[in-house]
Amino acid sequence: MTPIKKVIIFGGTHGNEWTGVYAIKKYGEKLRLQFPTLDLHFVHANPEAFLINKRFKDEDLNRAFQYLHEDRPNSYEHQLAHTYKKMVDEEVCFVVDLHTTTSNMGNTIIISHPQPLNFQMASILSKQLKDTRIILSPDPNKKYLASQSEFGMMIEVGPVSNGLIKAEALEGTLNLLEVILLSLANLQSLTAGQLEIFEEIEDVFYPQDEAGNMNAYIHPEFQDKDFTRIEGDYVPFRTFEGESVTLKTKEVLYPIFINEAAYYPSKMAFTLCRKRMLQT
Repeated sequence: MTPIKKVIIFGGTHGNEWTGVYAIKKYGEKLRLQFPTLDLHFVHANPEAFLINKRFKDEDLNRAFQYLHEDRPNSYEHQLAHTYKKMVDEEVCFVVDLHTTTSNMGNTIIISHPQPLNFQMASILSKQLKDTRIILSPDPNKKYLASQSEFGMMIEVGPVSNGLIKAEALEGTLNLLEVILLSLANLQSLTAGQLEIFEEIEDVFYPQDEAGNMNAYIHPEFQDKDFTRIEGDYVPFRTFEGESVTLKTKEVLYPIFINEAAYYPSKMAFTLCRKRMLQT
């Protein structure tokens, strides 16, 4: 395919995820010098949310793009979404959106559009950085920032608490970013191969009482078991009375984003994935 030279790297889409902000602010110029053939753009995506150290000011920027057709004059993130949509639409570009998670996800790449380039890039990342896993998260409504271009991905690194910089998360993010940029700079040399992916199929929510209040928490033996195989009966929850809650799968599945702090308002406990192999 025709080489893509324009790359937009967003950091701090969520204001309390500091890794991406410092990655672009402290290392952006170094990356420009390292990859002079690429047209690199570094964007501090949500500066007002960063100043108050919250996920967002008015609404989640990484879900705001599905509402671009609506009139939301009082939403800071809604205005940002319009700005970034216009920026991405100016010409063909590769979008990288930098995130962290409180879950034990390690170095993870999330792809929403099943473009060959995205899968080829993911294959290179998984081969060169052996601890990297690939999630396929289809986004038909294009609600995510990274989904505004057909070419691109989200980086999720964790576990790291919100509002701080953790060495493993920052360095893991930079390692992933360097491999992505190196691959784009040498796009014509990308080769096909097999790729292991985890495809999201179901969100699982915390047990709740009739009033919608959580009445259980993540079981200690399930905590931090992201990407661990489960089949048949498994025990993800313990009630506040000390009873284990057993659920059942009909096939081999893998949980991700276990006990992610950002998902508590929606009562989502984790997501289940199916693992499969792709030929890129």
